Amino acid sequence: MSNARSETQVAIMEATYEALAEHGYADLTIQAIADAFPKSKSLLYYHYETKDAILTDFLSYLLDLFFEEVTLDDEAPPVEAIQSFIEQLLAPELTEEERSLWVALIELRTRAAHNDAYRERFDALDAGVIDALAAIIERGIESGEFRDVDAHREAEFLIDTINGAVIRRVTTDDTVAATAREALDDYIDRVLVA
Repeated sequence: MSNARSETQVAIMEATYEALAEHGYADLTIQAIADAFPKSKSLLYYHYETKDAILTDFLSYLLDLFFEEVTLDDEAPPVEAIQSFIEQLLAPELTEEERSLWVALIELRTRAAHNDAYRERFDALDAGVIDALAAIIERGIESGEFRDVDAHREAEFLIDTINGAVIRRVTTDDTVAATAREALDDYIDRVLVA
C-alpha cells in the first residue's frame, strides 16, 4: 500500500493531518491545509487539484502509517500474536497523537459510504488485516493450538469487534478498550484455543 512521496508531499500530508485534527472533516478546507503547510498554497495545487485528491492521498498516507505502527507477528505463537495485535489496537492509554490519528481514520471511514476511493482503501486495509489474522489462526489450527474453526470468519469477527471498540473509545467512552480486551481474551480462550 506504500506510496513513494516527495518531501513536499509528505509535508502536505502532515499539514492535512494537522488541519483535519484541528477542524474535523466537515470544516476542513484547502485554506486550512494551506495554513498548516509551511510552503505556498500554489504548491498544494501543483501536487493536488482538489481537496478530495489531497484527502484520497492522505487516506493512503494514514493507512501506510497504520501498517508501520500496527503489526501482526507471524513468528510468535498464534495466541500471543493475536493478543499482541489486540493490545496494539486497544492499548490501555492513547497519546494525543494516537487519538488524533484514530479520529482522522474514523472520520474518513464514515465518508467511505459516499466515496469510492476511500472505500477502496478501507477495503484493502480490512482485507489485508483479515487475511493476516486468518493466516495466524490457520497456523494455530495446524499446530493444534486452535480448534478447527473457519479462520477467515473468526478473523472478520475479531476485526469487527476491535473496530467497534475503537470507534466507541474515540467517540464516546475511553474505558471501553479495557473491557473489549478482556472480552476478546475470553473469546480467544473459549472459541479458538483447543
